[in-house]
Amino acid sequence: MRVFSGLLVGVLVATALALLPTSAAQAQVCQHRTGVSHGGGIFPNTFTEDSVCGNQTGAPVHATPDGSSPQVGVMDTAQSWFLCWTRGQQHGGGNNVWYYTQGDRVVSNPERHGYGFVPALYLNTSLDPDDARLAQCPSLPADRSTAYMVYDRVTGTSVRSEEHKRFRSASLVKLLIALDYLETLGPGTAVPTADAQLLQSMLRSSKDNAASTLWERGGWETIVSRMVTKIGLTDTAPPADRGMWGYTEISAADVVKIYRYILERADPSFRNLIMGHLRQATRCADDGWDQYFGIPSAVSAPWAVKQGWSAFDEDPRCPVAAGTRSPSARTASVDLASPAMHTSGTLCANDRKIMVVLTLNPLGTTWADAASRITTQAGTLYAAAPC
Repeated sequence: MRVFSGLLVGVLVATALALLPTSAAQAQVCQHRTGVSHGGGIFPNTFTEDSVCGNQTGAPVHATPDGSSPQVGVMDTAQSWFLCWTRGQQHGGGNNVWYYTQGDRVVSNPERHGYGFVPALYLNTSLDPDDARLAQCPSLPADRSTAYMVYDRVTGTSVRSEEHKRFRSASLVKLLIALDYLETLGPGTAVPTADAQLLQSMLRSSKDNAASTLWERGGWETIVSRMVTKIGLTDTAPPADRGMWGYTEISAADVVKIYRYILERADPSFRNLIMGHLRQATRCADDGWDQYFGIPSAVSAPWAVKQGWSAFDEDPRCPVAAGTRSPSARTASVDLASPAMHTSGTLCANDRKIMVVLTLNPLGTTWADAASRITTQAGTLYAAAPC
């Protein structure tokens, strides 16, 4: 991992600074490089600059710039590249500067691949940050967050937590796309064969191209605006970028309202079409992911589900071609970068209960870890109030 690659264009200042003591070796300045390329690790961006600095072997790499955070890696080499610096916990080096890098050896949290922070104490520098051209690190990604709501349509009771917290919808917005298409078409009008296929693939196997076709034809973000008014949604808003339907803002409470509208207020033919497809959700989604996390793995049949996910960077789990993933980004109102995984649908006979669990995970979280987490949450909610 520590093979230095890229074009070295920084100038090495050769002054030995022999009169300045260090805890491990003679102080030295760092070499700044441009034209390199490093994955961001826990950050969504690619780094195209770094600094090569001497460091103590055996230096610990921590999950955050805090000595009490888990150690995720170890530096085995005596010279390494560092991608940015940040301020954190005061350490034995007499300051609070930490350097972000990738450990040579992973010791925990394998999904991070050793990326983390080394206290400046372990670098052979006399000034921190030594290289004035080394960028300060971006803000640390948000930690895990979860919101859920389970609504009983017979008793009117619910179990909920953070139900109005806004998340990016990912594929859950496909419920609104389908409903708006049918409402616009009108009751009693036959769905054209080609459009029927689009609806089927979008709802059963979460096909993105089908959603994009109906999204554009329906007027892009105006679909969300119409549904907000018609259903009475309070936490839902169109995406800032009209081309990114998966960036629609939603909440668990609003997704419950969407299901209630489909089941209780929409024309019966619309209800039967949408719910019929959700009852036949395929294990393998169109983009190659295994979408039987959450409700399908935690809840006994019968169920009907619509799942959502985005920003995972792995090979598909099912033997079909992977589709295009949305780029990562972040806005002030809703997190668009952290890996999102949502499970939603109905449980029990006659769709008695509606369950929605929305989750965000730290950057670098594996698909398996996120799926296990949301499945456990769905199972816990179901066990507390089974059919």
